[in-house]
Amino acid sequence: MKIINSALQEHVNEGVTTLCSLWRLQLKDDTQIGLTDHDRVLDFQDLSYEPQNSFEASDTENRLGFAADSGALRLVFNLPQLTQESLQNGILDEARLFHYRVNWQDVSQYVLISVGRVGQIQASADGFEADWVGLATQLERNTGRIFSKQCDAEFADKRCRLNREDFPDGTVCPRTYEACQMQFSNAQNFRGFPYLLGDDALQASPQIGERRDGSSRYK
Repeated sequence: MKIINSALQEHVNEGVTTLCSLWRLQLKDDTQIGLTDHDRVLDFQDLSYEPQNSFEASDTENRLGFAADSGALRLVFNLPQLTQESLQNGILDEARLFHYRVNWQDVSQYVLISVGRVGQIQASADGFEADWVGLATQLERNTGRIFSKQCDAEFADKRCRLNREDFPDGTVCPRTYEACQMQFSNAQNFRGFPYLLGDDALQASPQIGERRDGSSRYK
């Protein structure tokens, strides 16, 4: 839910408005860059927002619940902080973007439209285009290991510890415990959980004469 102060609401209700957009780009080193689609510099919350004639931003797509907001922005290289070289060096990695709607005649009248992080970046000779998504996307990331019967290592990586050169070209690992043990003789480095119970075992009811005393199912 977006909170609009009463003064801004009264201004919007007038029908004829003097609104513009401000975008605050916060880099991972806490450097702040202010951009606006207005035709002059605006000072807002201790930051100057520079007009960018080449700046384009798509409409923000807002969704309910935990779905991720999304959008895109395009900018020509006319800012000293954002150059083609700095993009290649990862200046926008982990950057956050704040989008405000303000009354440029009175910037105390504003509303925070959305907060997101910079996603995929595509650079060209004269500028770049960056996708940005809402912070709710962080809830979609896997953290830690995934518990599965299959191995979650990549074939011949540092966790698998095999040497790819020891096997014929095109060798594919099925990531099963049986293959790791019999085909590759590498069971000690298997990164899965071969004895993990499946839904069939978890949902099965005891059968007559079957022992269910909590002891190991595997001897």
